[in-house]
Amino acid sequence: MDAQVSHDWNGLRQLCARLRAPGGCPWDRAQSIRTLTPYLLEETHELLDAITAGEDGRIAEEIGDLLYLLISILTIAEEEGRFTFATVAGQTAGKLVRRHPQVFGPTAPPTAPPTDAAGARQSWETIKQREAEGRPGKRTPLPSGSERLPALLEAFRVQEKAAGFGFDWTAADPVLVKLDEERRELAEAMMAGSGEEHRAAVREELGDVLFTVVNLARHLGEDPERALHGAVGKFRTRFGRMERLLERQGLTLGEADLAAMEAAWDLAKTVESSPSAPAETERHNRSS
Repeated sequence: MDAQVSHDWNGLRQLCARLRAPGGCPWDRAQSIRTLTPYLLEETHELLDAITAGEDGRIAEEIGDLLYLLISILTIAEEEGRFTFATVAGQTAGKLVRRHPQVFGPTAPPTAPPTDAAGARQSWETIKQREAEGRPGKRTPLPSGSERLPALLEAFRVQEKAAGFGFDWTAADPVLVKLDEERRELAEAMMAGSGEEHRAAVREELGDVLFTVVNLARHLGEDPERALHGAVGKFRTRFGRMERLLERQGLTLGEADLAAMEAAWDLAKTVESSPSAPAETERHNRSS
């Protein structure tokens, strides 16, 4: 392969074209933009996992997988006469230049250049909104970007966009107060009655609680998706430890009642918080 394909950007493009050409790979030749679309989400999440783990080798590999997938989609688009690499590069470069007037010079009525990241973000959103106003069709000032976004990410992005217009809490503490308010409203909705209208009201208030939690995460400088992923991982680990503790007592998850599971759960939490807890756990199990 080294003699046939250069190991650079052009080489990847040539490699993709070769795999899709007559005599190439049957699988690659059978793909379309639509059939490759599901892999975008998969490859993106694999890259995110590698970034979270902080493993540079995996990060480089997953970037390569995602990059080649994008090259494949662009190659198919060129084959079908829809758009080209040059079109994509030109549109992207033009957009970046327009939305960074503080770097490349003003392309709109002059405003004070941003001096920090928040100001630069607000400038980007303002210019983006101005561009959208010139396009046909009614547009919302808070587009989510994609209907396929996970709800947590969509909430985060919508809140960012609102903040770009100055509609935002000034700090995290007021968001905590708002969260208490939304929790009380959820509790009131839960106690209000029954039936489909009641369920709809509970669903609405629950959504408000979740939306406010995302806002709190944003003000704390945390990614809510990453925070929730970490909580899920912690729960999964603790649940497995609880199961093993029950097994040492001769119980399966199906046999243990709630009291036994809660006791094992509390002991599992102790194991996490104390270096000496494993030994204590063994002594507990031998004496029980």
